[in-house]
Amino acid sequence: MTLDPDAVADDFATGDTAETNRIIDAIDDLETSERYRLYDDLLDACQPVFADAEDGYVRQSVVRALREAYPGVERTPGGVDELNVEDASRTDVAAQRGRHVTFLLDALDDPDGRVRVTAADAFDLLAVGLGMAGLADERDRIAADLKSLAANQPEEKRKHTEQAREALEQLGVAGMLADALSEGNDEGVDDASVDG
Repeated sequence: MTLDPDAVADDFATGDTAETNRIIDAIDDLETSERYRLYDDLLDACQPVFADAEDGYVRQSVVRALREAYPGVERTPGGVDELNVEDASRTDVAAQRGRHVTFLLDALDDPDGRVRVTAADAFDLLAVGLGMAGLADERDRIAADLKSLAANQPEEKRKHTEQAREALEQLGVAGMLADALSEGNDEGVDDASVDG
């Protein structure tokens, strides 16, 4: 299946469930480098569909597709170095991640709960990547943006934004525990080598 961003956006605008699922399955089959090359163009093509759609299902479909298309370079062990993309840099990857976050923040303020739940799920995936890449400062900035958004939302929207923020914060605690355990194990190895 060809994933031309403009054609994908046109298909989403129709609200056809079967076609939407086929597109998302095709995106899911892409390698990280292919997703990296696709993501910005797909976001550009789909943002107007998201903004103009009156049907919450159409907006949810866009969020689902962009959640799948987001390459999550930070989740790959080699990070940017593993991307098979000429001239890809950490700055480029960070800029793409920033665009993804901005889109998801907008989706968390959507009037349709299905859209907000899908966006909150996307933040869960992002939180995993930020933790794996040790991007604590960025995680904290995004958590602050989520806190600010939640402060201005009615309760039914706020709960999804809080779920996204909690995912980031829980991952931060888990990451600190993992680091502490790792340091403890390293010290144990050092002690053993001194005794031996």
